[in-house]
Amino acid sequence: MKGVGFSLWIVPEGEVRRRLSALVRALARRYGGPVFEPHVTLLAGVPGNARDVLERARAVVRSRAPFEVRFTGPEAGDTYFRCLYLRVQPSPELLALHEAAREAFGRKDEPPYSPHLSLLYANPPAPPVLEEVRVKAPAGFGAQRVDVYATEGEVARWHRLGRLRLG
Repeated sequence: MKGVGFSLWIVPEGEVRRRLSALVRALARRYGGPVFEPHVTLLAGVPGNARDVLERARAVVRSRAPFEVRFTGPEAGDTYFRCLYLRVQPSPELLALHEAAREAFGRKDEPPYSPHLSLLYANPPAPPVLEEVRVKAPAGFGAQRVDVYATEGEVARWHRLGRLRLG
């Protein structure tokens, strides 16, 4: 599967990032999926040029304070990019940040936002590891930054363009 355009990701840091990265790597090795940075997608498939996307993203995060991201448990999905994931509780802060990003990029007719942190990109069905993931996954993390990624093409080619601090 291939991505499109640019994406804005809320990324964990420190020990939570290390734990989630290890889990993503282990699942990818075990089930043949690609390795990727753990993230909660704020907005995906953003068209445009890198400079414009970074400027708009910077304006979105500048006035937003850090907040807590809480996971409500692992779930299996029915799409490649949401095969196995941690559902994220849609807090008011997260929803407001998502709405601000949608406005900044003129994305009015979007499907409902379903925040999550993917653990495995693969063709469904997800492997039977929900209980194992439940034990290994953290309860959440403090959202301190939004990374802007070029997500065009194969997952292995995705790369970070910028790291933006909230607030």
